[in-house]
Amino acid sequence: MIKQFTLIVFFKLLFINNIYAYNLENNCEKAIQENNLKIAAEEAINLSKEKPFDGEFCLGKVMVNEDKLDDAIKQFEKSEKSAQHPADQMLAIMFKGLAYKEKDDINQAFSVFDTGYETAKLGNSKFVQFERRFLIQMGIIQERLEKYEDAYESFAKSLKASSNDDERAESYDRLARSAAKLKYYDRAREYSLKGSVKYMSAGYLGEYAELTLLKAEYEVLDDAYDLAMNTLEELEKLCIDAGGEYYLAKTYIQLHKLSKEDKDLYLAKATEIANRIGAKELLNDI
Repeated sequence: MIKQFTLIVFFKLLFINNIYAYNLENNCEKAIQENNLKIAAEEAINLSKEKPFDGEFCLGKVMVNEDKLDDAIKQFEKSEKSAQHPADQMLAIMFKGLAYKEKDDINQAFSVFDTGYETAKLGNSKFVQFERRFLIQMGIIQERLEKYEDAYESFAKSLKASSNDDERAESYDRLARSAAKLKYYDRAREYSLKGSVKYMSAGYLGEYAELTLLKAEYEVLDDAYDLAMNTLEELEKLCIDAGGEYYLAKTYIQLHKLSKEDKDLYLAKATEIANRIGAKELLNDI
C-alpha cells in the first residue's frame, strides 16, 4: 500500500505558481501511483541519468513505500544536494522530515522542518507555500511533544502564510484544535467557525462537517449550550438535504454526547444509520 504521508503535501505543494522543476508525470511517479515499486525503482535509476534530482528524489519516495526509511532519508539528502532549483531543494527537505516523522523520530523531524522553514523564508514571498507547510508540520510535532503554546504559535504563523481558502481553512482548523487544548474555548469557537466557512467555500464538505462537530463541542465547553444545539441541528439538516448519511450519523453521535435530553433517541438514530451504511466503527467511541 502506498504510504499516505507521501501524498500529504505533494499535490497541494507541487507546481504551485509553476516554480518547480520536478516533473510529477515521470515514469517513476506513475509506477508509484500504480504501486509497482520494482518498476518505479528502475525508472528512478534511469531518470537520474538525465535528471539527477528527479530520479534521486523519486527513488527516495519508492524507499519510503518499501518501509526502508533510513535508506529513504539518505536518498532525500542526496537529492537535496543535487537540486538545481531552490524549490526542489525544499521539496527534498520536506520529504526527509516526513520520513523522520514516519520513523517516529519526531525530534529529528522537527529539526528538519525548522531548517526547511528557515530556508524557505530566505526566498521571501516566493516560497511562502513552503513556509506554511513547514509550520504546519512543526505545529503537529509540537502538539505531540505537548508544547501546546508553541504549536499554537506555529499554526498562527501558518495562517499568516496562507494564500487561499484551502490553506486558510486548514490553518483555522489546526488553530481551533490547538486553542481547545489550551482551554481557549472562545478562540476555538472563533477559529472553528472561520475554518468551517472556508471549508464550505472551498467545497470540502467532509472537512466542514468534521470541524462543525468540533465547533459544537467548543460551544458547550464555553457555556454556549443552546448555540451548540443549534449548530448541530443545522448540520443535521444539511446532511439530510445533501444525502450525507455518514456525517448525519456522526452528528447524531455528537448530539448523543452533548445533548441534555433525547440521548437515547440520538443514539438509536446513529446506530440505525451506521449499521445500514456499513460504518459500525462510528459507534466505537460512544
